[in-house]
Amino acid sequence: MKIIEWNINQRLNYSKKDMPEWIADVIKQRQADIVILTEFFQGNNWGEIKKKSFGDAYYFLTSNNFQGGNNDVAIAIKKENLEVIYSKSFLSVNHNVADHLEVKCKTKDNKEFLVVGMRIHASASHDEKLEEMMLVMDSVRDEKVVIIGGDFNNNRRGFNAPEGWHLEKLDEILSDKFKRYTPRGSSIFSENPFNSNSDYEFASDHFLIKGIDDDKIFLKDYNRDFTEKDKQVYKWGRDFNIYLGKDEKGKNKYDSVNPPYPDHAILIAEVKI
Repeated sequence: MKIIEWNINQRLNYSKKDMPEWIADVIKQRQADIVILTEFFQGNNWGEIKKKSFGDAYYFLTSNNFQGGNNDVAIAIKKENLEVIYSKSFLSVNHNVADHLEVKCKTKDNKEFLVVGMRIHASASHDEKLEEMMLVMDSVRDEKVVIIGGDFNNNRRGFNAPEGWHLEKLDEILSDKFKRYTPRGSSIFSENPFNSNSDYEFASDHFLIKGIDDDKIFLKDYNRDFTEKDKQVYKWGRDFNIYLGKDEKGKNKYDSVNPPYPDHAILIAEVKI
């Protein structure tokens, strides 16, 4: 199966603008069996984008976080190869609950597995992010085969302070049940920050997988090819922002890609159940 995860940066439709139509082209081109979209919102022209992306070939499920004023998660499952048994979501009414959607699936040869799309809130405190993650871990504890894809809003690779939300902390939570699959490079901000020093890479989108052998999981690099679709928006090539220096108070200033244009790389994996 091919699985993709993509944070499409809709931000509850704050921009009040149509989603770029080329998002559908990018999704359709991937021909994935499972598509996980985070920071998703059923805004203005979503009906057209959905039809072009998935048509009648996919089951399409969403969370309902917009009721609590938060972003949604959407998961599309290709009907040709998979069946959907049920879906489950936590209503995210505050920062103690992750943006979250679970879909229980079954292959044509009756192998069951759980797909989870999730996003840890960027503005949450370290403790709140930990609570969000533990809630999802508790929910999937008894499942044998689990594939989680999402945006975890963790600190850069080289950050490991005791009270920080970083990769070491995430791995500690996963313990020996799950394994984290993180592509090379950065999923947000600059593709190659600070002369390609990996400590400064913000790798915040991951697959967390349980119950599948390592030799049956094939992870691609973070993909930013969609930046070619609109060079006026992606004016810094494959980067999603540019450093402008310090403001009057000495804080860093940036110019960034704004919604409704995606500002995360696409996460891609091929998995054999």
